[in-house]
Amino acid sequence: MLEVHQLSIVQNGHRLWDSVSFQVKAGERQGISAPSGFGKTTLGRVLAQWQTATSGSVSVGGQPLPKKGYCPIQLVPQHPEQTFNPYRTTGESLRDAWSPDAAWLERLAVSPAWLTRRPDELSGGELARIALLRALDPRTRYLIADEVTAQLDAHVQAQVWQVLLEEVKRRELGLIVFSHNQALLEKVCTRIWSPQR
Repeated sequence: MLEVHQLSIVQNGHRLWDSVSFQVKAGERQGISAPSGFGKTTLGRVLAQWQTATSGSVSVGGQPLPKKGYCPIQLVPQHPEQTFNPYRTTGESLRDAWSPDAAWLERLAVSPAWLTRRPDELSGGELARIALLRALDPRTRYLIADEVTAQLDAHVQAQVWQVLLEEVKRRELGLIVFSHNQALLEKVCTRIWSPQR
């Protein structure tokens, strides 16, 4: 179980989250619905250890998150281009995490040719699929999808969500979905949380 306890986040003098607590069970699909600017992305960054909280704690399986090494909570951000080294190919960045086979590339509609290019040579939708593939490392136990399919066309969105839901079921991944799309949240999530200030 992922447990967030009394988490507070202050950024640039603004208190985005104040003593928030929640849990996500293995295999649970939880949606978080809040307007732009609320701090959803920042919360995801803290959970994935991309930045630190002002106070509070995050644990998985009753254990605090490791300070070094692979984090069992992975974030696929709304703007994946910000997460790739601009001087390396996307394939090099992907292989820093793990090396998916050709079947995995096909499942997420990732062209092998994309992995030979640098991030600025690909579209946002192409980068989003590679970022998602990277986050689905076998070591991942909880996945945070921050508007993860917003840059994809309807056909690819459906394909990506089918793969995600299959992996949630097969591996009992915990899934946290940030989205403005209430219909999407109602379709893919088992529980939806709308935090209030």
